[in-house]
Amino acid sequence: MRKTVSGIDLTLNPDGSAWMYRNTINKATFRVTGDGDIFYDDPFGNYMTSSPRQIRINFEHFVLRNYGDEIRRSDGVRMIMLPKKEIQEIANKTFYADDQFHAIDFVTFIITEEK
Repeated sequence: MRKTVSGIDLTLNPDGSAWMYRNTINKATFRVTGDGDIFYDDPFGNYMTSSPRQIRINFEHFVLRNYGDEIRRSDGVRMIMLPKKEIQEIANKTFYADDQFHAIDFVTFIITEEK
């Protein structure tokens, strides 16, 4: 099920909890898996994960195994593995466009509708 709150598309689990938040203004996306892993694509093209990942770029294989492991592409975009709390704090600062209402707190997952 989908719901939109202040320009943020929420994709909901059957129990009503959100698992994906997509900012329709700047294309940032924040996802939470059923296992509690977090993925964040910021509005600048960077990718953050809280769990190990194997990534292939132009047929070259990379692995993010430990917090702080980073892949920097030739265009400057970064892919990095960070602790969940750190990704949540970064999302709180960068998920929204300038002057956009901050409807979701990514640390507490509280959703506030704009009045």
